[in-house]
Amino acid sequence: MAYLSKENIIAAYNQLSLLTNDPSAQGATQVTSSLRYLFALAQFFTHFQKNCNTRSRSDKDKFIEYVGEVVAINDNYYTANFFNALKEDADYKVGSNFFSVNVVKTSIENSGKDYVFPKRGNSPLFLVRNGELIIKEEYFDNIGSILSNSELRSAFAIWLVRNDNLNTSDVYASIKQILSDRYSGLLVDKFLPPRNSFVSFESWSFEDNPAKLDISDFPKPSNKESHTFNGVLSSDELIQKVRNSFLRYWRIIDQHGAQFELYVNKFESAVNPILHNLELGLSDVFAIVDFEQYNAILNRIIATEPSLSYLNDEKGPDGARYYIWSTNRHLRNYLEIISISDFFGNVRQQHNRVLSIASATSDFNKDYLRAMRTKPFLLLAGISGTGKSRIVKQMAFDSCPDNAVLRADLTSPGNYCLIEVKPNWHDSTELIGYESQIGKPHYQLTPFVKFLAKAMLHSTVPFFVCLDEMNLAPVEQYFAEFLSVLESRTKIDGHIVSEPLIKAEIFRKYNMEKSLFSLEEETTAYNDANKTVEPSPPYGKEVEVYNSLKEHGLRIPENVIIIGTVNMDETTHQFSRKVIDRAMTIEMNLPEGDPFMDFFTNSSELAYRANPTSPSLYLATETKASDVVKALAADNAEKTDWLKGEVAAFLTSLNSALDGTPFKVAYRVQNELMLYFYQLWLEDKTARWRDILNTACDQILMMKVLPRVEGDEELLEKPLEKLAAFCEPYPIALKKIKEMTDRLGLSRFASFWP
Repeated sequence: MAYLSKENIIAAYNQLSLLTNDPSAQGATQVTSSLRYLFALAQFFTHFQKNCNTRSRSDKDKFIEYVGEVVAINDNYYTANFFNALKEDADYKVGSNFFSVNVVKTSIENSGKDYVFPKRGNSPLFLVRNGELIIKEEYFDNIGSILSNSELRSAFAIWLVRNDNLNTSDVYASIKQILSDRYSGLLVDKFLPPRNSFVSFESWSFEDNPAKLDISDFPKPSNKESHTFNGVLSSDELIQKVRNSFLRYWRIIDQHGAQFELYVNKFESAVNPILHNLELGLSDVFAIVDFEQYNAILNRIIATEPSLSYLNDEKGPDGARYYIWSTNRHLRNYLEIISISDFFGNVRQQHNRVLSIASATSDFNKDYLRAMRTKPFLLLAGISGTGKSRIVKQMAFDSCPDNAVLRADLTSPGNYCLIEVKPNWHDSTELIGYESQIGKPHYQLTPFVKFLAKAMLHSTVPFFVCLDEMNLAPVEQYFAEFLSVLESRTKIDGHIVSEPLIKAEIFRKYNMEKSLFSLEEETTAYNDANKTVEPSPPYGKEVEVYNSLKEHGLRIPENVIIIGTVNMDETTHQFSRKVIDRAMTIEMNLPEGDPFMDFFTNSSELAYRANPTSPSLYLATETKASDVVKALAADNAEKTDWLKGEVAAFLTSLNSALDGTPFKVAYRVQNELMLYFYQLWLEDKTARWRDILNTACDQILMMKVLPRVEGDEELLEKPLEKLAAFCEPYPIALKKIKEMTDRLGLSRFASFWP
């Protein structure tokens, strides 16, 4: 078993470039679009045994994922037409016209009619009805109009299995089996040439791992004006992008709230008519992206229309002309900055590698992931049955890499551990184990400890612990050691480390190498005299990890996230403020709208992803506000000073609203507010800092402050009034306070918990 070599894959790609003679021609990518949509739909149908409803978010996202599997070059690019149009898109974008202005939208607007795809020509590949993509097996014959000869069909088959492990003793049979399992045998029979006609282009060559494809492996772009991988946009796209980015730049440098859109409109109205008359082939001033050319063209505009000579004045004129002068001044500065910014390739690389929030991620999941990166201990609170445990498992499935060990179980990923809390837990032994003298002296290991050790073996993979029904027992009793150690997390030599949960001498005292990395229980070796099968001996990475345990003890691995699910009723324990202070709390209730109907249309199976999500979505990068301040101040010293003052003022005012109550906050909340702000800033460094801070404060109020607040009328009536006034700028927290106030009026007692 092995993978196709890069040479074989590129040879197939080069053959597929013959699908279209001219990639710059109108509709040149339609051929490839037809293929990727058909095969994505066929994969969807094979996997789910149903057609794809594009009005279902889960269906649509899965379809887009499968499209990416057909056309992905690597994590950052996909091929638009197998010619020269490699495009950057982490989500392997389907294409806005497919969903918004093509047959899908049309079919929804005319729900009683059927539409074929593609619309052009007489060879449809599938049917679209009321937004549903429908497999029509009789249309499979039409694939011959696209893949019109054995060379093209063979090349496409090779391309489709470029990331698959093949049986090298019979490559053709292996290719056919993989394709039939993925897309259905009938479709494969319609396009795959018979063995005697299959063309391999090059002699077969193989590699031990999937080939790593990069832009340098593909043909250079032609000189034709097209959307090539160097990022050249059409005229309309360029104008829109430059205009929007310029407006954002202006808002960042000028916080006074000027009517920037009005300024720009007046500038365009004054300059564009003259620009058009110059016959330079430019329809809008924002089509000019070269600094020197902008200055030259502006001088020609002034020479043509002397009344605009004030554009070159040092001091701006009065009245309406000031709008035009000011826009020109800022646009010239903007283009000058661009002219010396030759690091855009690095920016794109870092954006895709360091932190990429998938466009399909919901706002809720963004809040969830951001909280996780702020602190790896979350509480999911809500009524029973809202999917709290399921979402933890889903994230484990999403992030689990294509690793035989971690994907050995189809029902539960290896980076997921469910621990069901029992009502009789009153100390930490159920979680972190204990020394035992029963039989031979030993340390009694637990699934939790084994899972932490397993996480150390796979240090770059997010590992999720779900403490189910966490408050069935008093949390501060059985979880006390973990809570204390959690607060010791600090960053040393680029890694986040903590004090030990289990001290190093325990690992030196007892020989646990075999049992720690085995599924066998620790008691097996001591209590069951009839047991003859010993756990497998440790080797390689296991020995390295165990040596680390003997030297440093068991610390909280930086890739482990603990998530507790919480139901508040008469059978559960309340959380102490010690627990709430150390967790990020997220409330999960039924969504607004018609959630019970959404259950039928949007539910999806838990399954491994062909393209796992990046670990950077889940794992923290910093633990202390002081480090965040340094990182922010490196490029934004003045803004960072402003931020420190605003955060201090926010917390001081918050404590004033909580005066006379036991709910005041301290440095821990301040630290996590700064960490949360930093994560928001990383997601969009161009956003206004005031907007980022308001969002961070609103979320911290919900996650860290309001869960602390509970009591009767005597304790809460006045503080809730003060909090309501304080939270006027924070809509999410304000809504929660009003809910708590209503509950206080009805039952004379209120808390954050439903």
